[in-house]
Order: sequence, then structure tokens, then C-alpha cells
Amino acid sequence: MDPRKFAMTVPVAPSMTAPSRFRILSLDGGGVKGAYSAAVLKEIEEATGKRIVDSFDLVAGTSTGGIIALGLALGRTAADLLAFYQTRGGLIFPSTGVGQRWWSTLRRLIKPKFGAEALDSAFAEVFGDRTLGEASCRLLIPSYDAVAGDVHVFKTRHHERVLQDHKRRAAEVARATSAAPTYLPLFASSWGQRFLDGGVWANCPSAIAVLEATAVLGVPLDAIQLLSIGTTTEAFSIDDRAAGGGFMQYGLSIVDLLQQAQVVGSWAQTRLLLRDRAYRISSVVRPNRFALDDARHIGSLVALGLRDGRHHALKVKEIFLDAPAPTFAPVP
Repeated sequence: MDPRKFAMTVPVAPSMTAPSRFRILSLDGGGVKGAYSAAVLKEIEEATGKRIVDSFDLVAGTSTGGIIALGLALGRTAADLLAFYQTRGGLIFPSTGVGQRWWSTLRRLIKPKFGAEALDSAFAEVFGDRTLGEASCRLLIPSYDAVAGDVHVFKTRHHERVLQDHKRRAAEVARATSAAPTYLPLFASSWGQRFLDGGVWANCPSAIAVLEATAVLGVPLDAIQLLSIGTTTEAFSIDDRAAGGGFMQYGLSIVDLLQQAQVVGSWAQTRLLLRDRAYRISSVVRPNRFALDDARHIGSLVALGLRDGRHHALKVKEIFLDAPAPTFAPVP
């Protein structure tokens, strides 16, 4: 991985002076569990009477969080996005009988569990031909270049060195960030690159969002406030029988383990950097309660999200929604 990807030596964007306050919204990956995140945001928007995206200077989203981030920045309400999960979730990740689920699990050993046709259709309906450059706020959407073997972060034109991403269709960016290994095929873009889910390295994008603000945009660390929305939280542990085991012990759950471990690490780094200026919402659930491809439990995810949205709405309003963010003006 080229460390220059993180722009540690990139000059501060010439169009932006160092602000006294800079608010970041970070949205985790998690497949169909994005219904929880969308429900949290819907409840906050309805309780406060504010479009949440209007109060943030930067929105970072990975995988399902990237889909929500794109939708919000392109004018969709959180209620619209929740309806997307409720109506499309079961089509993208269809429920099957016990026998078919066993077959799907075996199928994942040699090919993706699901096709991408339903996902492509859903993104075409939600985003049409709109581009990343039409976003109303700065966006940061992680993905992974499957050919170069390197990280890739799609960005709005908030820095003069971002030359191409703003021209990309939002539907393609959404596919690039959400092509979860073993679940969905990798995404072959119209411009020739092939991508895997950004969750393989940034399932919780909060830490890289802080890095973008400080190293690229020149925002002082003590000016940053960050709101992180998860897709529910559960402990992943290995019992004594499986400790030190091989593939048969870990199985296909290794994908979930690695993504969850990244969330824990990223949030710990974010809290270390921002301390009490970092705020996270993610309901703790028992292990294996939800799966990123199991649409049968969307109703329960929504119920949890609405509850947590109600619980946190006033605090979120007090910390983050007290004033609109300055209007985003892309670098010409």
C-alpha cells in the first residue's frame, strides 16, 4: 500500500481556511444491517426536524454506509433510504429455505453467494445517472482496487488533487464500495478498474475521515467533532476448541471477523484522537443475532434503530445539529 494514498504530505486545499469547527458523519458497513443505520438517522431527522446531512462538513461511508452517504448527499432523506432497505433488502439478499441456505454456504467456497443483478437494478433506480460531483457535501467512500492490490477512496472534489472521482456515477461508486468478498461479485467499473468492498480495510471509516480532515483539508484536530453510526455491535470470540484452528474452525465467518475487528480498531483510534468529541451510536446485540446478508430480520433491525434514534436524538441535536454547516463549494 502506498502511504501517499493517505496524503500525509499533500498541501492543504487552497480553497479552505482552517475552521474553528468541523463536523464529520461516519457510517459503518454491514450489508442489510444498514437498515439499522437508516432507521437511526430517520428517527433523528424526524425528531429534530433537520436534514442531518446539512449539519456535517464531511460524510464518510463504507459499503452499506457508503450507499447511505451517497443517498443523503444527493438529496434523499433518511426515510427514503430506510424504505430502500425495507423494499429492496429481500431482493438483493433473498431469503431461502434451510436446504438452499446450506447450498448457498457451500457455493461460497468457489463463487459469490449472490449475483449483483438486483443490486445494480436498485442502484439504477435510486441514483440514476447522477454523479459524485453532484453531492451537496464532502464525501469519502472507501473501496479496494482488486487488481492493483491497493486501497481506493472515492472523494468529492474537495481538494485540487481529486481529478476524476467527481465524474463517476454514484451507482458505480455504490457498487465499488459494497462488493463484499464471498457474498457479491467484485465490481468491474466502466473505466476499467475492478473493486472490492471497502470494508476489507475500512469497515468503520471514522479514523480515515479524521485523517482526511487533518492531513488533506488542514483542519485542526481540536476543531473536529465526529458522529459514528454503526450497524449494531456484537462480540466475536473463538472458543477453546477452535483456538488456533484452521479454516474448518473459522469457516466463512472469517470475513465477518476481520470486518468487525477493523471496526473495533478504527473506533478505538478515533476515540484516542478526538476523546469526548467522538460520539457513537450502535446497539449491542447477542452474537450471531444479525447477518449482513439475512434480510429476514430487517424488521428487528429497524425497531432497534428507531429506538436508538429516539434515545440519542436530543444529544445529537445538541452536539451536531445546532447550526448548518457552511455550504460546500467544490474546488473548480
